[in-house]
Amino acid sequence: MAIYRNIQMSFWTDSKVVDDFTPEDRYFYLYLMTNPHTNLAGCYEISLKQASDETGYTKDVIMNLLERFENVHNVIRYSKETKEVLLLNWSKFNWTRSKDFQKPLNKEIEAVKNAEFKRFLQDSIDGVGTVPRPSSDGVGTTDTVTVTDTVADTDTVSGSQIRVEFESLWGLYPKKQGKADAFKHYRKARKSDTTYEEVGRGIQAYVEYIRANGIDMQYVKMGSTFFSQQSWSDDWTYRKPRTESRNDLFARLYEEHKDDI
Repeated sequence: MAIYRNIQMSFWTDSKVVDDFTPEDRYFYLYLMTNPHTNLAGCYEISLKQASDETGYTKDVIMNLLERFENVHNVIRYSKETKEVLLLNWSKFNWTRSKDFQKPLNKEIEAVKNAEFKRFLQDSIDGVGTVPRPSSDGVGTTDTVTVTDTVADTDTVSGSQIRVEFESLWGLYPKKQGKADAFKHYRKARKSDTTYEEVGRGIQAYVEYIRANGIDMQYVKMGSTFFSQQSWSDDWTYRKPRTESRNDLFARLYEEHKDDI
């Protein structure tokens, strides 16, 4: 699932990005972190053609960039066999210890095709993950990525992060009334087990529900009401009303009025 993707503002001041990344590198790294194929695990399948179509680069350029990010910057791994990209630092900024988050995360990890990538992600949940990196002589070197101290805990999520998340969600909500109250309830929910992705999916589902049913704006929940009621947890699945064929309609009307005939 990945619907909304947070990018830390520190991305632009990170020493590695500032010192080592070219403008092209920065654009491509942002693409790797925010493209529509990303998911909770930070390991997703994408073809060279898809990346080419979405970035405007040729397939050769995409392949060169993937190799550069793997061998020079050491921030990803790419499997040509399974066409999967693994973002090594994804867990540090996008994983939480929330039980509601862990369940779908484990499901996505189980779906990973590359065995080394899957093992790295499974180990990362427990603390330290290792994944080989190709070397010039063809012998893989092993890199260790420590994630224990950097996996976000919903009990200690920073106030600034919550504010950034809320502003993003508020921009999506259709009826922007009661912003201050809505933020208060969102902050309270995030300090418990609610995730940013969960709220985002709920807002998207509600917006689609409004559109599909042609609901007038006067009947749409105010923002403060939606957040205070935690309406992102409601079932906003749109179900198309069942329509009757002409024969069924005539048969039903006959049964209902046959005594009057």
